[in-house]
Amino acid sequence: MPNLNFIKEYGIEKFVAQQKERIKLLEIMIKNFDDGRSKSFFCRAATLLDLIDLRSSLDKATQKIKTDKVKQSDAKNKALILKAILNEIALKKEVNW
Repeated sequence: MPNLNFIKEYGIEKFVAQQKERIKLLEIMIKNFDDGRSKSFFCRAATLLDLIDLRSSLDKATQKIKTDKVKQSDAKNKALILKAILNEIALKKEVNW
């Protein structure tokens, strides 16, 4: 229903553009943060959270990785960082996984 309501309010073109951005953000999550066990989690996040929260989550995770000096090859810790940030947002916004 939320997708249909969005289309009614903003039109199909804006909906398609939004979905393309969700796909792009999901691809970034999988490419840079997947530990081999997080794809379905990232898919749910990309579907249920709004775009602003998704973008800010990626920014926060990237910053934390730099601050904590997590190696780029450390997929497990990178996934944990992003998942914690996404879970925190979901909890605040009362999004049920």
